[in-house]
Amino acid sequence: MRKSFNLPRPVKLLLYTCLIVTVLFNLLLWLAVDDTPLLKIHQGFNREDIQRAKQLLRLSPEERSEVKTIVLNQKDVNIAVSYLLNHFFENTVQIQIGKHLIFAQIAVFVPQTVWGRYLDFSFKLIQNGNSFEITSFKIGEISIPDQAANYLIPAILHTTPFKKYWHLGEQYLKEVHFTAEGIQISYLGAIVDAAKQLVIQQHREYPNLHLYQQQINDIVSQHDPAWRLSLMDLMQPLFLSAYLRSNEDTAIRENRAVIIAVGGYIYKYDLRRYLPLGLVYSKEYSVFAYKRIDIPQHFIASALLAAVDSPLLGERLGEDKELADAKKGSGFSFIDLTADRAGTRFGRQAISSPKQARELQHLMSQAKDYTSIIPDIQGLPEHMDEPAFKARFSDTDSVLYRNMIAEIDDRINALPLYQKH
Repeated sequence: MRKSFNLPRPVKLLLYTCLIVTVLFNLLLWLAVDDTPLLKIHQGFNREDIQRAKQLLRLSPEERSEVKTIVLNQKDVNIAVSYLLNHFFENTVQIQIGKHLIFAQIAVFVPQTVWGRYLDFSFKLIQNGNSFEITSFKIGEISIPDQAANYLIPAILHTTPFKKYWHLGEQYLKEVHFTAEGIQISYLGAIVDAAKQLVIQQHREYPNLHLYQQQINDIVSQHDPAWRLSLMDLMQPLFLSAYLRSNEDTAIRENRAVIIAVGGYIYKYDLRRYLPLGLVYSKEYSVFAYKRIDIPQHFIASALLAAVDSPLLGERLGEDKELADAKKGSGFSFIDLTADRAGTRFGRQAISSPKQARELQHLMSQAKDYTSIIPDIQGLPEHMDEPAFKARFSDTDSVLYRNMIAEIDDRINALPLYQKH
């Protein structure tokens, strides 16, 4: 005869509660996370985007103590929001502006899960006089009550890492109005200097930066000038030092410091004017990959933008690259774009999590050459002026262009360093 066994009522209630919570949790993730984003994936910023940003941000010395008013059109706002969010997570953004309201959709790329790879957000921001109200807020298929959304989103913006941007806005933004033409913003010109101080403060957080700079100085002082200085000649020994110096608590900070140090050397004095690096190198050599100096420049610039929160730095790097391209007339290059996308991937991986940061240090400490981080560039089109690009690819939304981007990403994904471990 089978003997029955009855659990005490409190234990039953606890088990039932755990089961219900587990089911609800998985149901919420199933509703919130998807295999494909609702939005078209953003393909990055082009020259026109960078030029427009520079025009908006350019101030004369006397304007820095005055209130300035600008109007950001829909494209400006999409670029700005995507750029800011990219410092924290990979995303694609679509914002539509109407009179007295904006409608925002944001797709955040999360680590691969059984529920999917993308977390979609959408909401409306309605202006009523000088106040703003959030409505129609959704996370995936989950609708959030307006009252909860109006409490939740400001609470998030007041917390790290967003709070420094929020405080900057509170101090320097005077008026914001939604119009049919875009978002009209009145602000104190002194915000430019305040933003620069944010950048400087960020880099004071790297106490070992000078050690990596000195290590680069030692490397170049011993380099044989008869040979090209390879990008990996700098990165491999520095990441080995970072690996030996770090633990999981400090790995992300050290990875950022290494990327800043390498970027400071590759960009020579242009970058050193904008970061508190403070080291004069004993010798100045160009840095090569695939027998070219532009590929390391694109790679490390993109890695910097992905790994280091520095809008001012991004503006300067974009400006320097534009001036160089204008002088050379080099045109559109999928090889440059490959270096950009590989650098972005590298920078994000360097800071994505403490565990991932340590793993990247370990892999880089054993890397043999730059082909470990930048894929083969053979067969990729370049030197296309605008008519040649349009004749071959039409625009960046064409199937041919997207197929070329997919091929570049496949080449990057094939490198062991960028594969999931």
